[in-house]
Amino acid sequence: MIYRSLPSVKAEPALKSLGRALLVLASKHPREMVSSLLVCSPTCTSVAVTMWRAMLSEPPAVEKLLQELLRVLLNHSPQLESPFIKDWPRVLALAAARMLPEIFQLPLVLKEAEAIFPQLFLALLLQVSFTTKLTEQEVEIFWVEHQQGQLTPIRAAVQALKLLLCSVGLQRQMEAIQEQGGWDALLSAVTHLQGVQVVARVMRELPGALRAPIFHQLLELLSNSFCSWEMVAMVFLVEMLECVDLKQELRRVVKIFNTHLQSQSVGMQQLVLRGILQLSERQDTARKMLVFLPCIREQLQAADSDTRAMDLPILSNLLRLLEGDELSLTALGLASKLPALFSDESGTVRQLSIDLFLKTLSSVRGRAKRKLRKEVFRSLAPLYLHLHDEEESVVEASQKAFLGAARFLRWRRLEHLAETAQLWQIGECMLAKRKKSAARDYLGQSLLYLRSPQEPLRREAVRFIGLLGWHTTDEQQAEREDIYRGLYRVRHDPSPFVSSLALQTLKILEETRPPRPPRDSGQLFSRLRSAWRRWCSSHAGS
Repeated sequence: MIYRSLPSVKAEPALKSLGRALLVLASKHPREMVSSLLVCSPTCTSVAVTMWRAMLSEPPAVEKLLQELLRVLLNHSPQLESPFIKDWPRVLALAAARMLPEIFQLPLVLKEAEAIFPQLFLALLLQVSFTTKLTEQEVEIFWVEHQQGQLTPIRAAVQALKLLLCSVGLQRQMEAIQEQGGWDALLSAVTHLQGVQVVARVMRELPGALRAPIFHQLLELLSNSFCSWEMVAMVFLVEMLECVDLKQELRRVVKIFNTHLQSQSVGMQQLVLRGILQLSERQDTARKMLVFLPCIREQLQAADSDTRAMDLPILSNLLRLLEGDELSLTALGLASKLPALFSDESGTVRQLSIDLFLKTLSSVRGRAKRKLRKEVFRSLAPLYLHLHDEEESVVEASQKAFLGAARFLRWRRLEHLAETAQLWQIGECMLAKRKKSAARDYLGQSLLYLRSPQEPLRREAVRFIGLLGWHTTDEQQAEREDIYRGLYRVRHDPSPFVSSLALQTLKILEETRPPRPPRDSGQLFSRLRSAWRRWCSSHAGS
């Protein structure tokens, strides 16, 4: 009633009387007054501004009303089945964000805003995030009816955040965010999280007295799980980790990470892993990260490449912290899982997994070494094939790991060939000391590489499978059939290099099938090399 009648009231005593009434009502019933006035004027008209100023004219009311506005800003519950704006929390939150710039210059409001800056800053940042997700119906309630001369909802929220920073003396930070493109990034749902990262990186340069309360408030928000703001708050938290003293808060951080690592969102899992990786590299926090070791180790197989690229450095860091039997058992468990990652589509994952595998070889002690020998034998074929990887970093990692495996197995001949990079002889050496079970493992692993997206790996797999075929006997009919079946499929490989080598290998195997394994494979190597040179010469101009 006051909102509707105020424009027609001209007498000064009447205006003062209404102002006192508003102040009393605001002090006695802050929640109802905030909700009622936001509903009356979602876009904060001049009449509403007059009423807000009257309500915020004394300290007790200012504190109560700002706390209530904070609650409204953070309330983004789903809308109720109601035609009334008061039942649409997200619209009320947007209205609160639109109103705040109108009152920041009031001295009492500014003083209280400085006192609750961390909460108010994060509430407005989260409001910007929510505004990118408003439904069309919610936007229409706030926007269509009042849009003439007004900012769009998302720009109004960003403007409120800018004005808050300037009001509390952080204009330099506001300008730094502008220079780095943070404000523009916040306006788009596509680049929004990048904008949050920019804001966080600028804010982590604040003095500790301001930075610590912001970090504490982030922990409060993430401790009260609410799916709509978790991602934004976690992005901000992870960006601030490196610049805060965690002595008092580390336990809460670990608890929050433990909860959100179980999230169904891959993006959230990766954010948490980024945080764990940072803390696993810090001397004062690394040991506390050991609690995540079982979970990260178990998710390694099912994770995508981006997640694995963070899992592997964490596991490497944590492995350094273990000792005795715990170190041996953990390293043994990793050694059995890592070879499956050697063929990952990401070159980074391939390199990191091979590097970590090499590290496990020096971490196993006592009886566990016998079990590790089996895993090392199984790793030889994949490591050998990745000596031909397209990524130079993977080739270098494979060379070191293959040499480390040969030394672990005390296989002097293989060690010498690896040291001198006699790649054509390594396969022959591996098969010369083979058992039937090892040959089956080599064959199964090599057949998988025929489907590799890398042409050099498919080509080397064909050559190695041909070598295995040369060594099979009539008693190994099942293995021979697998070899022929695999090579026949590769006849239609998209790479002419691979398809031609497969045809040549099939032809050689069909022409010469020895009844028993030969002492060496020199004849096969010679024929394969000759066939390969002939093919290259005939296609030199193509």
